[in-house]
Amino acid sequence: MMRTRVAANPGPARRFGRGPALLAAIALFGDLSARAHTPDTSYCRIAIGREAVAITFTFDFATLARMTRVDADADGRITRAELSAAAPAIELFLRRNVFLELNEREAVFGQPSAPTWPADAGEAIPTADWVQRLSALTFRNPVLHIPDSVAITFDFFGSLGERHTVLGTFLHGGKENPVIFTRFEPDYLFDTGYRVPALDQFREYLWLGVSHIFLGYDHVAFLLALFFVRQFRELVKIITAFTVAHTLTLALAALGVFTLPTRLVESAIAVSIVYVAAQNLRCPGDVPHRWRITFAFGLVHGFGFAGILRELGLPAEGLVRSLLAFNLGVELGQLALAAVCWPVLLWIGRWPWAARVRLVVSSLLLAFGAAWLVERACALRFMPL
Repeated sequence: MMRTRVAANPGPARRFGRGPALLAAIALFGDLSARAHTPDTSYCRIAIGREAVAITFTFDFATLARMTRVDADADGRITRAELSAAAPAIELFLRRNVFLELNEREAVFGQPSAPTWPADAGEAIPTADWVQRLSALTFRNPVLHIPDSVAITFDFFGSLGERHTVLGTFLHGGKENPVIFTRFEPDYLFDTGYRVPALDQFREYLWLGVSHIFLGYDHVAFLLALFFVRQFRELVKIITAFTVAHTLTLALAALGVFTLPTRLVESAIAVSIVYVAAQNLRCPGDVPHRWRITFAFGLVHGFGFAGILRELGLPAEGLVRSLLAFNLGVELGQLALAAVCWPVLLWIGRWPWAARVRLVVSSLLLAFGAAWLVERACALRFMPL
């Protein structure tokens, strides 16, 4: 079942049921694209599955050159290396100009694949062939279950040209549903008809919170650095401060009240690891009032948790229930981590070589945090985690 949605930008809403004219146009474009690419035309394939929503964009090299300077040395040829170097700028252009909604709520694109290189293009593509050579990249958003709906809005026609057309296809349940996007009709919402039971939804988000603590290596590193305390009372203060802080910002960001750019949040999380690890190295004993620092950085980590949920797609129904379940899962994972790590650190603290362990562990955490900071702040990808 398909239905329409109001355009995100001023203009007419997407009309439904244009009948034979729409189908004829799609058939024409599909036939042309199969034999020879049509200028000012791009392609978008939205595959909706049980475990992920994969959005594949396909552009010719002339269109990529309008997004960013792909031909870096301006010699009239685009090489494999130049396309690879331009990939972050292409990704940023799409994130800023194409908008995704899952379950009728704003979502963020997942991590993309590298732009593909045409199989028969050789090592370089001259200007004369830019229009006919195509490159594709895919954003993959993991989901807990099939989304109720998937919507996409294109806001790049001012940059790519008013005549630009996107030939889209929604794939779900083994069926293809074609849609044409233009500057007059830039968006479309596809309703899958799936509705997740309330109890299943609660369990899914509860487990997501638990697993994210153990699989979110940066959160684990931050918490581990905080656990170097001698008194259980201080540990309780730290956990409570972190809980209150990330609950607050998680709710604000998930409800759309206040959000921060993903790169800023991820970089700030890395900074939190560096700061706390450096505190451990500087102060051989307990750090006074550590719960205050934990609260401040917990606010940042809450935005990070919200980013995960926005990538998965927040539910259209039962949002509060899902947020509570996710937050409960985070707390269970956090308490389990504390139950395992803190007694070990407490036992180590009784031995004369405890200071060396603290030094080594904190130094490793500092190194990981610094590497994550460089990677995230500079949009690089070299860390294995």
